[in-house]
Amino acid sequence: MASETRERIIEACERVIARGGLRGFRMGDVAHEAGVSIGLLSYHFGDRDGLLQAALDHVNESAARRSEQGAAREPADEPRPPGERLADLLCSEFGDEPQVRAGSIAWNELRAAAVFDPDRAAAVTRATADWQSEVRRLIGEAAHHAEPDTAALVLTALVEGLSGRWLTGQTTAHEAQEAVRAALRGLGLLTTSL
Repeated sequence: MASETRERIIEACERVIARGGLRGFRMGDVAHEAGVSIGLLSYHFGDRDGLLQAALDHVNESAARRSEQGAAREPADEPRPPGERLADLLCSEFGDEPQVRAGSIAWNELRAAAVFDPDRAAAVTRATADWQSEVRRLIGEAAHHAEPDTAALVLTALVEGLSGRWLTGQTTAHEAQEAVRAALRGLGLLTTSL
């Protein structure tokens, strides 16, 4: 029950940020959105910074979960190649589902705020490092000859840039996903056209 409440609060936090950004962000709004007391926010996250860090981590975890769920829906006589798992992970950052969009907006808003706020910068740096680490691991599995650190940096930066374009209506989720797949093919990390 506590993990369900925690998840509900984090998703509410993402929606609150997605609606109004960080400028007017209030813990009370998150509590109201989640249907819980403000004391529960303190209990689960300590303070505003703890909640915002949890939101960043949740965006990463949600993308990984969506990627795994997508792979689980397909018949699997053998494990999916690492390049396809990498494509699934990166492409799961774009989608028409409201919570995917809210998570992406929250990530972008927190990343933008990090430019002016050293505490936020530390949180974004940690969350980005976690995400890049998973991308780096899959790159290493997909192509042993690739430079995994550089490729992970390029691919995560590509996704962040495409995310901004997707959120502002300059591209669709499908177009962003196709651009990611094309980049993976160009780097020799994906051999199928998916």
